[in-house]
Amino acid sequence: MTRRVVDAAAYRERLRACFGDAAGAVEAAYPPAAYATPATALAALLSDASFICPTLRDSRAPARHVPVYGYRFHDRSAPNSAGFPAPPDLPFGAAHGFDLPYLFTAAALDPAPRALADRMVDHWARFARAGTPNGPGAAGWPRFGAAASVVALAPGPGGGRPVDVAGEHHCALWDAAAARNPEDRTGAAGAPATAGAADPTRAAAHPVASDR
Repeated sequence: MTRRVVDAAAYRERLRACFGDAAGAVEAAYPPAAYATPATALAALLSDASFICPTLRDSRAPARHVPVYGYRFHDRSAPNSAGFPAPPDLPFGAAHGFDLPYLFTAAALDPAPRALADRMVDHWARFARAGTPNGPGAAGWPRFGAAASVVALAPGPGGGRPVDVAGEHHCALWDAAAARNPEDRTGAAGAPATAGAADPTRAAAHPVASDR
């Protein structure tokens, strides 16, 4: 049975088991003290290595041929509408799939997330109609490619701003690991040697990340 990551010692033990000699480099990028719990730190690094950074790498391929628009769902108070059991030491935050009730009538939303949901639906409808999420009164969503070209979608003012997702999620670390281990597209199984410091016919929308 896998031991739960209940403290910093268990976290470091898990890093050594997963990353061997590079465990220190990974911990330097994801120090447990920077997160609500050590389990959250582990969830963050595994999410970055196995989902966020690979999605950014995959997004670069279509971006060479068609306009691509990336987003990160960033409402950390999003409701757990699926009713997943919530571990006490691992808050879900803006977990993968928690954006679906914002796009479909799957759950009741409070006023602030409801306003975000309305904005998201407007973006998606414009994208389906015109191949771009931008429009009158809703410009500012850049094409994927530059460092800060993924839009963080969150409630309230500033909840639609471009962010440097690759930088925030340590993708230099995981991209280097993936390059050394091409059979593992995530890079999670291959430990990096050193710590490093984003659908239609003419356009593509990529859900680059969710965020804890």
